[in-house]
Amino acid sequence: MKKRALSLLLSLTLVFSLLAAPAKAAESATRAEAAQAVYTLAGKPAVSDADRKTTLTDVAGLDESDALYWARANGLMLGIGENRMTPNASLTWQQLVTVLYRYAKIANLPLTNRDDAAGKNASKWADDAASWASAYGILPKGANLNANVSKAELKTAVSALSSLPKDHVAADLNAILNDSVAPITGFAVMAYKDGKLIYQRTGGDRYIDANDSSKNLPLELDSRYRTASISKVFATVGAMRLVEQGKLDLDEDVSTYLGYKLRNPNYPDIAITTRMLLSHTSSLRDGSLYSIPPEYSLREFFFPDGKFWLDGEHFADTEDGVACKPGEYFCYCNLNFALVGTIIEQLSGQRFDIYMKQNVLEPMGIKASYNPGDFDAEELDNIATLYQKMNKNVWNVNGPYIAQIDDYRNGETADRDKVVVTNPVLQAENGDLVASVKDYKVGTNGSLFSPQGGLRVSPNEMKVLIEMFLNDGKVNGKQILTKKSVDEMFTPVWTYNDETKNGHTSGLFYSYGLGIQTMSSTHYDRLLKDRDVVLAGHFGEAYGLLAGMFMDRSTGTVIYYAMTGMGSPEDENYGEYSGMYKWEEKFCTALLNDLFPEL
Repeated sequence: MKKRALSLLLSLTLVFSLLAAPAKAAESATRAEAAQAVYTLAGKPAVSDADRKTTLTDVAGLDESDALYWARANGLMLGIGENRMTPNASLTWQQLVTVLYRYAKIANLPLTNRDDAAGKNASKWADDAASWASAYGILPKGANLNANVSKAELKTAVSALSSLPKDHVAADLNAILNDSVAPITGFAVMAYKDGKLIYQRTGGDRYIDANDSSKNLPLELDSRYRTASISKVFATVGAMRLVEQGKLDLDEDVSTYLGYKLRNPNYPDIAITTRMLLSHTSSLRDGSLYSIPPEYSLREFFFPDGKFWLDGEHFADTEDGVACKPGEYFCYCNLNFALVGTIIEQLSGQRFDIYMKQNVLEPMGIKASYNPGDFDAEELDNIATLYQKMNKNVWNVNGPYIAQIDDYRNGETADRDKVVVTNPVLQAENGDLVASVKDYKVGTNGSLFSPQGGLRVSPNEMKVLIEMFLNDGKVNGKQILTKKSVDEMFTPVWTYNDETKNGHTSGLFYSYGLGIQTMSSTHYDRLLKDRDVVLAGHFGEAYGLLAGMFMDRSTGTVIYYAMTGMGSPEDENYGEYSGMYKWEEKFCTALLNDLFPEL
């Protein structure tokens, strides 16, 4: 009887163990186990004393404590308020793919592919990670992103991650991000070959918390930032739309549109045209400022009785003995595009920001805007703050990053009827001036909405502009511009002449069309040190941002880069072989050498 009972007990034990096996396999993985799995994949790197001293109230003494400290220090798993990591909480798919995506960023794993359908089913904070994870087979198709991840699923997902090849371009990009002498806060890059997107990646942060790095927010493909002078390209598209409608003649005297006679007093008999404004051959100069409050007309720059006449500093005469005649001499000038914005207002009857939104950006299918007041609270939270280690024009490379513009998480607000009047003098001495435009008279002062540099746009939205140019003006099923207009933008109006010295090159400009520069590799307008690569597009620089978009429309070759903050001064980072900064040379070298060795 005892033997039979013992035999029955053993049998039941075996049955129960077999029944328990699938139940155990389906047991939810914890956050601590996810941290440990990725930490092990990374080779269990050393955890510094500084990282270990981080105040985490529920980590000390756990077997996974090193993994959790490491995950937090590297921004993979940030915790849930009050310095808690909640290590024993069940892990959801959204949380897991976010951790794995963040690891892929720092571990130089590929990020290019996306499954947009998967991203649409995720929360906003996890949409890019879910889209990436599904595209690379890490997230099972059709998985419920809010469901818990089993231990077996965790193991499978990490195994799929471990099988991804290294991304050699990423190693170069992350080296720029983490440079010990000249670091940056964040970057976004893209590349097209034969007209198809072949590479995209972001790294670093769109927001930096001065007191708690766990509150930093990552820069993603849908994060918008003030793109500086690449805004001029969009503004030119807006002007060309009016040309196509027969409202704007590029070769007409701009006085016809402005309502007052605009002449350079040094060349009183030469009319200034919109073509000259768009190609920076107008003979106008920025002087000490180029953006003024809404109660003033731009005419205040151009007449001796004007408040901003400033001894006529906005008009060129000669430079190094060379005449700067309108239409002949090139000098890059933001004030040109303040006038373009004003002309657009005169001809459309709309504020520049509203015209661009309704006639260019929305038809292209994007929500980018020259007015941050167009964005809702969630969109403002996703805007990248631009940073420098500079406070009131004083650099401290050993100090913290200081927000320069668009710090919407620390007090800045966005109002459609208020603008930031941006120009070098106000920024350096007093900070930018915030002004109401409720009573602004349309068609008098287009500088208010920064056609020269104020567009907030994301990398995903930049793709739309790129693809429009590659497709001869058509994108998302709409013909935004004719092929003729696109061709005209990309056709040089001015080219530097070594004999006549017909332009102020700034070491970078040697060929310029309508809002489009050609990097010709003839002088210091070089994208690469050792190869002559000719691409056309535009640079952007302001408030710590550097960006560049350049392409060959005939071959469908495109590179794009943007960095959103710099840790050392520009004048300590001039380029080694070009008129670009060292950061830009490194971006161009990484993209072109690794992705386009055949060029």
